[in-house]
Amino acid sequence: MRTRTLTLVVRSALTIAIALSLVLAFVISERLATRQAIADVSNRAQSSAILLGASFRRELDKFRLVPVVLADDQEARNALTTRDPALLLRLNQKLEALSDETRAGNVYLLDADGVTVAASNWRRADSFLGDSYAYRAYYRDAARSGSAQQFALGQRSRRPGLYISRRVEADGHLLGVFVVKVDFSSLEREWQETATNAFVTDGRGIILISSNPQWQFQTTRPLSGVERSRARRALDFGAVPLVQNALYAAGEVAPRSRATPKFAYVEANENVGAGWRMHVLESTEQPLGSAVTFSRLAVAILALVVAGAVLLWRMRRRTEAARIERETSARLAGMREQLVQANKLATLGQITAGVAHEINQPLAAISAYAGNALVLNRRGDHEHASEAMEQVGTLTERIGIITRELRGFAKRSSGDAEPVAVEEVMAGTALLLRDRMRMLDARLEVEGAMLSVRAERVGLEQVLVNLIQNALDAGALTIRILVTPYKDRVAITVSDDGTGLTDEVRASLFMPFKTSKRNGLGLGLVICRDIVTGFGGTLIAASPPAGAAFVIDLERA
Repeated sequence: MRTRTLTLVVRSALTIAIALSLVLAFVISERLATRQAIADVSNRAQSSAILLGASFRRELDKFRLVPVVLADDQEARNALTTRDPALLLRLNQKLEALSDETRAGNVYLLDADGVTVAASNWRRADSFLGDSYAYRAYYRDAARSGSAQQFALGQRSRRPGLYISRRVEADGHLLGVFVVKVDFSSLEREWQETATNAFVTDGRGIILISSNPQWQFQTTRPLSGVERSRARRALDFGAVPLVQNALYAAGEVAPRSRATPKFAYVEANENVGAGWRMHVLESTEQPLGSAVTFSRLAVAILALVVAGAVLLWRMRRRTEAARIERETSARLAGMREQLVQANKLATLGQITAGVAHEINQPLAAISAYAGNALVLNRRGDHEHASEAMEQVGTLTERIGIITRELRGFAKRSSGDAEPVAVEEVMAGTALLLRDRMRMLDARLEVEGAMLSVRAERVGLEQVLVNLIQNALDAGALTIRILVTPYKDRVAITVSDDGTGLTDEVRASLFMPFKTSKRNGLGLGLVICRDIVTGFGGTLIAASPPAGAAFVIDLERA
């Protein structure tokens, strides 16, 4: 009886110890998982802030160069001095073309009194010609100190933008001021597509540019009455209330250094110049919920494993238990290997292979231009060397667009379609493939009406480059592109005199990871079709008597 009682006491004590250990394991695992989740969210926010900040700085640097170059234009000085109608007309046309090329909101020239004498919107009903902007800070500061910038609402459009200005002078005397208005609406749409809470603030904490339109002109801190009055006197923000953002007012945002689970968002920010900062907010709700769920599941699995181990220990003398244990161990090992392999294939297939395949052509072109620039620089031909390096910069931007297209392919989403001139796309395609076609003694023939289609220029260029590269790989020496309009659509047929497609290859032509190339990944045509589908078009393989042919069908713009 005493032995039985002792056994019950030992069992009860053991049960209590196991229960306490399980509770302690839950608590510790949740804390560790929560801490790691907060760290991951903070790092993700910081990485996003760095990347978006660098992109934003590049965008601003591009537009800051425009008024600097224009201020040295002798034709502009002559127009300001003489007010010759012919000179002013040519200047209007030049500014209009420049605005279209750089995608600036507006480009215009003020005289010494702040009155607009030339503008990129001179043809439109809302033209700035004759309007006075002498009251604007960007005019006064540039006229006084040489250059300035101001974020404000447009006098006519009431749309916000950054005004960058530069003094125009002759012999030290003020002739006028060149102004470029930068419209950030397209950049805000890009941020919205990434589902990121991103915004830019000025030195007062006023949100100027935001992925959330409702946040614009709110603040990250309370503004004093003096600060609010100064902003309105400068006509920066019109009659907007400049209230504090609800998340900041409620104390739901924490900087990375003070992030804890009690905050709904973690903030990272980067300096982007001129007192402005890029901010990224990452939500902690979903990561923390997943971390807690995972930690509890891990502890539960651990408890089950421990319970199973105890049971196996008690049944270790039984042969059947040993057999079950061996089979279970083998089965778990096999499942683990399968999961590891599946994860490896998914990572390689969806990320590494796709990116490596799709940026191969721009990288090759970058290498060629960089090599040419080095040779030209050694020869002393600095002008052409600079042009080559400008092409390197353009192609680098193109790689960024290609990676976004690949991300869109993974999400089955498409980019924004807009009117694109087929002639410009053909020119870009020929530029990318010029060196390789010359090396292979191949030629590209383009026929038909050069129309405009609804697409995205770099995406359509990417599709054409891929199709032509495939033709060259198949031994083609003549590649023909025929542009044929019909009804409200345009068919772009890419045909070649290469080896053509076998029935076996044709059957799996648009299947991922199916390829007839020795070093191919089988993603090129799949991604091409996805890009064209995103434009509202189709990509099919035709059946010519010889060689291969693909037809891109798009809506006519």
